[in-house]
Amino acid sequence: MEKKSVLKRVPLFSKIEGKELEKIAEISHSKKYRKDEDIFSEGEVGDALYILVSGVVKVFRTSSDGRIKTLALLQKGDFLGEMAILEKEIRSANVRAVEDTEMLVINKRDFESSLTSNPQIAFRIMETLCTRLRDADKQIESLTFQNVSGRLVIALLDLAEKHGVRAEKGIKINMELTHQELSEMVGTAREVVSRILNDFRKTNCIEIEKHYITIIDKDELKKMLY
Repeated sequence: MEKKSVLKRVPLFSKIEGKELEKIAEISHSKKYRKDEDIFSEGEVGDALYILVSGVVKVFRTSSDGRIKTLALLQKGDFLGEMAILEKEIRSANVRAVEDTEMLVINKRDFESSLTSNPQIAFRIMETLCTRLRDADKQIESLTFQNVSGRLVIALLDLAEKHGVRAEKGIKINMELTHQELSEMVGTAREVVSRILNDFRKTNCIEIEKHYITIIDKDELKKMLY
């Protein structure tokens, strides 16, 4: 893996050129995680920034009774771990590999040095934090005002917007999604999600093939909102 070319494709570093990009490549190191391996856990001290080179990771929190609420699914080009570094606080969520994943890791001290030399990184991080805050607001609104069907519709549309690719029949969400993973996103039981997805299929809103979901009729799907 040529780290410099990988970093150049990451939005966080896309505007950095020449020697500065080489410096960042030099201070980063590659790390691989197997499917279902924990990358870091809520409550740990944050000491590094993680940049996804390949694979998919799940950001989630766990309640006292063991229930999981998935906050985000991130893939190639995304980064995570910046909050604990910037705030000098403990990790606020758990992160786990959904599939075999490769990361570039930059430790805290080197990352802080990069911020000093490249203020545009800080602006990009602020943009991303604002986006994630808006996403959190959407999740709160969904949990407050939508029934389970509505929450699932919102989750599918959001995944399609962030990870969708054009397909013959519509917009394909370009990551494998199990019913369990979707249930953790919308805060309900897996069996409930399975039943609702089956209802969506019967109305030809979506198609599911080998854990990949294609949204066939977005307007019809939106009618399922509460």
